[in-house]
Amino acid sequence: MPRFHFDSGAPSHPFETPGMSALSRNARGLDALAPMTIRVFGARRDRTVDAARMRGMSSRRRVRRHTAMTLAMRTTMTRATVTVTRGRPTTTMTRATPVRARGDDATTTRSRRDALASVGLLCASVAFAARANEDDEEEGGKRKKRVVITGSNSGIGLDAAKKLAASGEWTVALACRTRAEAEAAKREIFEYSNAVADDNVECYGCDLASLESVRAFAREVRANGGVDALALNAGVEYSGDPVVHRTKEEFEETVGVNHLGHFLLANMLLDELEKSSETHPRIVVTASEVHDPASPGGGVGKGATLGDLSGIETQGAAFEMASGEEFDADKAYKDSKLMNVLFTYELERRLRERNSKITVNAFGPGLITRTGLFRNQNPLFVKVFDFAVNNVFHVAETVSGGGDCLVFMLTDPSLGGDRGGLYYNNTLSPGTPPTGHAFVPTESSKESNDVDEARRLWALSESLVGL
Repeated sequence: MPRFHFDSGAPSHPFETPGMSALSRNARGLDALAPMTIRVFGARRDRTVDAARMRGMSSRRRVRRHTAMTLAMRTTMTRATVTVTRGRPTTTMTRATPVRARGDDATTTRSRRDALASVGLLCASVAFAARANEDDEEEGGKRKKRVVITGSNSGIGLDAAKKLAASGEWTVALACRTRAEAEAAKREIFEYSNAVADDNVECYGCDLASLESVRAFAREVRANGGVDALALNAGVEYSGDPVVHRTKEEFEETVGVNHLGHFLLANMLLDELEKSSETHPRIVVTASEVHDPASPGGGVGKGATLGDLSGIETQGAAFEMASGEEFDADKAYKDSKLMNVLFTYELERRLRERNSKITVNAFGPGLITRTGLFRNQNPLFVKVFDFAVNNVFHVAETVSGGGDCLVFMLTDPSLGGDRGGLYYNNTLSPGTPPTGHAFVPTESSKESNDVDEARRLWALSESLVGL
């Protein structure tokens, strides 16, 4: 039997942690072996792999990258080449000219020994390839779907990311304002469940207040794999603030982030969703019942309406309110949620016209006070409001309950097939456990069903984001 000697330039590290899959163990082991030099008697195969380039890859991609390498063993008598593609080895054996010892007509003992060593290493390579193939098939039957969630560093976005990652069925791409926020969210996900593998959570910076950042994120997330579902969940609100906040492109920030940033991102990822192996990849838009002036929340203060969209049509990027009226931060938020629903319906219509397999739905998660959405409001007001709706009137939903709504929209079989263009609302339902809410399909506002307005908003949005 050939003897193997490994020289490693890096300290060894354990290949296994609790809850790690066979494929992850295989990938980690390969990462450690890559920079090693394998010596089989006189036969030597040197190959140093830059492991740093592979850190961002999933276990599956790292195994495939490693196993796609050719192990070429040159000896004095026999050359054996093993090529492994996606875990399936093919072998080529060629005869080389034997080296003879000076002054000796017989092949040297070293040559015979090298030939035996080549055969031994060839067998080991084939065995390894077979094991890699077994691991690939083991998880191949449970291919992890990949979901992109914006605003996944807090609130219902983070809650849904935790639950999806812990399910073992999803790879979650955290799209947060900064990569640092995404990394912090990833740590929270690991604290939530020790069954989550490192490569089941990806971290990205995606600042929806910057179209340049959105484009860069879309390019990066596409380069790292396919997309099976997209949750347009992030949002900002400045209720009570008289200042008009602006994005990097000078859009009013509430509409700029909640609608325009998501509008651009969805359009940039449509092709990736279309390529998904899922029968019906999903786009889910987090809206709110406040888009409807007839709802309890939407009826407080000025109700949502885009009017004739003259604000955007006449002022372009400098608009303060879509309707052209005087700025009102609370109404701007309601308007942005109306835009979310109009966008959902219009995108669904356009996809149906081209026979796309993608479905698009929107939902309202209910009144949830304990999220980052209220971070820009007066802290004293938030505390009083939070106490009233949670402890006095009992009309608020929990963050976990809202996260469940998002998970439902992304995964529930009842939304399978071509069921798109729907609006679900987490409506009040006294006596329904655990928080007195029922998550049901609901008729959205009258204005949200205005097809002509949806088309005009789409055209204006395309112009503003440069599509």
